[in-house]
Amino acid sequence: MSNPHETKECPYCGIIFSLEGVNAEHSIFNFKRFTPGGGPSRFVSPDVYISYSSTNHLCPSCKGKIIWLNEIENSRIGDHHMSTIKSITLLWPKHPLCHVPTGVPEPLASDFREAHDALPISPKASAALSRRCLQTIIQDKEGFSERNLIDQVKKLLALNKIPSHLAIDLDAIRNVGNFAAHQQKDQSTGDIIDVQPGEAEWTLEVLRALMTFYYVDLPESQARRDAFNAKLKAAGQKPML
Repeated sequence: MSNPHETKECPYCGIIFSLEGVNAEHSIFNFKRFTPGGGPSRFVSPDVYISYSSTNHLCPSCKGKIIWLNEIENSRIGDHHMSTIKSITLLWPKHPLCHVPTGVPEPLASDFREAHDALPISPKASAALSRRCLQTIIQDKEGFSERNLIDQVKKLLALNKIPSHLAIDLDAIRNVGNFAAHQQKDQSTGDIIDVQPGEAEWTLEVLRALMTFYYVDLPESQARRDAFNAKLKAAGQKPML
């Protein structure tokens, strides 16, 4: 059982696809209640209960084998039965491959991979590595000398340089690990700070978007301007600013 409108990222090649139309096979897990003596179970499911199923299919692009675990909330009102998928967890491969945006230098790329790989083991450690990566990017690209990550983010936002949607996400980073209430913990960016469910994953996505902006989007934009200016210059016209 799966939600056909659910979109997922292939853990092998990173392509985004819908679970609809991938020829998935579904298996429902049945857990039988143990009864002493081997007699028939008298267990009757409650009106609301959790069940599990698996969904397996091939990636529509790279053909990698993927298995998901579905957590399903079932409810019964009279003769009506309704099932809702509460969560979908990757079972296979055990860990998705990490896709680093093109042009990201080492050791930043290595730190990003480590933050990605640490996520299923320790979200707190992953978030700490992500914060260190954020600080590395800001220092590398803007040259800010502030030691505090929150102050660096504020200064970056004040430049009005990054896209508005990314600026909103980056501004919210200060709430990860409750930095606003414990700014002294941010004096050392790599400190392990408690994070709420989903915060470490979200921080990684914001980090990936910021790396894409600085190391992919900006260089490509500059290359386009340089090529156009070269054409203008060859035609005897004034280059663009």
